[in-house]
Amino acid sequence: MASCILFHGPGARDGALQKVEAVGHLLAPPYGEEGLKVDEAREIVLHLLNVSLRPGLGVILAGPMDEANPKAADVLLKSIEEFDGEVVLPLLWAHDLGGVSVTIRSRCLDVWCPGTVAQTEEDDLITGIAWDLVAKAQEGNVHDLPGILRDIKDKDSPKLLGALSEVLSTQTDDPRVRDLWGRLRKVARWNNPKPVEILSALMGTP
Repeated sequence: MASCILFHGPGARDGALQKVEAVGHLLAPPYGEEGLKVDEAREIVLHLLNVSLRPGLGVILAGPMDEANPKAADVLLKSIEEFDGEVVLPLLWAHDLGGVSVTIRSRCLDVWCPGTVAQTEEDDLITGIAWDLVAKAQEGNVHDLPGILRDIKDKDSPKLLGALSEVLSTQTDDPRVRDLWGRLRKVARWNNPKPVEILSALMGTP
């Protein structure tokens, strides 16, 4: 059974568009760019109920859902849970997963999208810090982590979280890495996590 997918994080919109290209074609231009409205949500429902005449999987894209009108989100609830996955697929995106209604989130598979990292010299430095953090966490040297993080400013936290996800994605066979990523995913639910929150996740502290 197909599920609605909710992309979230700094690269959420790009991640959703890449998914569209990978699985099918848009049935309509993306909805909700300035905050999803009720009338737009009703149009989405109609698309999900009707069969497209164009061959291939039709995709409906809407977001950012953390800026959607609450009533518009309510309109979507039943349709994103009950649709014909052989002909249509709803994709949603949000900057901040925590800003999306619980009822929408409960009906979707969520995918963290860190965005592009390591584009500048500063980003390369952040990626290096991410590798150091993961290595120390895997070794159990958690007391070294605060020193490694001391140069990370609040504004750099989303980039660091994205770099950490890229580092961890190369080592998914390691159960310690899967545990570490599970803790970091909780931090990823905020658009602007603080370095101290990332540190707590890496150290395994509440």
